[in-house]
Amino acid sequence: MDTLPSPPAPAPRRAFLAPGLYALAAVLMAGGLVLPLFRAVHTLSQVQAGALAVITTSAWSTSFQVTTDESLDRPGAPFGVPIIVTMVLLVAAAGLLIARRRPGAWLGQLGTVFAAGVVLTIEMYGLGQGASEQFDRVDLTTELGMWLLIGGTLVAAAAAVVAHRTGATHTENWADPAVAYADTETPPSGFAVPGEVTITVVPPDRPAR
Repeated sequence: MDTLPSPPAPAPRRAFLAPGLYALAAVLMAGGLVLPLFRAVHTLSQVQAGALAVITTSAWSTSFQVTTDESLDRPGAPFGVPIIVTMVLLVAAAGLLIARRRPGAWLGQLGTVFAAGVVLTIEMYGLGQGASEQFDRVDLTTELGMWLLIGGTLVAAAAAVVAHRTGATHTENWADPAVAYADTETPPSGFAVPGEVTITVVPPDRPAR
């Protein structure tokens, strides 16, 4: 009868850190679906002295308003579609990591790269509005929705780093039985009984021929 030390219990905080960050990133990016992304104020001195045109861009539409006239909404670039795809990837990665499924790590990395591409595309679109030469002056403002998208991308990148380091540490320690069998009730050479005592099963000797 051999006595082995009890395997260390897995740290719950570290195990749920990466999934929690991925979930937080998805929540932040959800704000970009409902909040304005850019607000551009154009000076229309060639039309009327002091006239202004305010263009507000969101994930689903673009709003035009000239001085005191009523605003006009029209469909804009469908940025909401890739944002939703990014959120689905991040949420799926969080769920797989919680379930300790191997695809969760690379799915989170894919979602992070996709989020960076979406944010970069939207940012270039907004900068294009600010660089328009059709107006005398353009004042471009980055709104809260865009900042939430940027923040969500940064949080997703941090989650990808944490998930990668956690996976690398788990792989390095896999040769240690105390770590490899930390999530199981049966040690590598026997079965556990109460009192931290392990009974080792030894195969019977073969009779000599």
